[in-house]
Amino acid sequence: MTRLPKATRSDFPEELFYVFDRLPTVADSTPMNIFAAMGNNPGLLRSYLRLANPLWAQCGLDPERREIVILRTALLHKSVYEWHQHVRIGRDAGLSDARIIALHNWEASDLFSEFERAILGYVDALVASDHPAQEIHDALAKHLPVAGVVGVNLLIGTYIMTAKFLGAMEVQPETPFVGWQLVTNS
Repeated sequence: MTRLPKATRSDFPEELFYVFDRLPTVADSTPMNIFAAMGNNPGLLRSYLRLANPLWAQCGLDPERREIVILRTALLHKSVYEWHQHVRIGRDAGLSDARIIALHNWEASDLFSEFERAILGYVDALVASDHPAQEIHDALAKHLPVAGVVGVNLLIGTYIMTAKFLGAMEVQPETPFVGWQLVTNS
């Protein structure tokens, strides 16, 4: 299951009850496993949410491309929880199952635009090294203003950190894993 107990509202100091009360929940109204695990340090959970939540809207990418970044990062880190959650979120953002599956071998796929290929190349390079080659940086910067390059870097870095936390703490999805290879419905 997980290496940590699931934090409950009673584990939070009173001044952080509002954080617990706003956490996304599952069907039985308990916090999602990621937040129940992070909730073992309520102050850091609040800080994580204050960083991660604005990244979605301010990273410089539309929701579909944001999810391409997150899913590719999850895939490269073999983060079951991150992949599982973001397959659903990616579908909601408009990603087809065919495009999600193509993230495994995006370089051989014709399902990604030039901009998306630059994004995916950048994800791969940043996951592999803290210093992507100039041509990889330039390919991304060709499509984004400077603020977007910063946003993409922070988005990738945040989801690398999240994948590391989820793996180290053995946080499992709340529902059966969707699998690395999906049955295409599109």
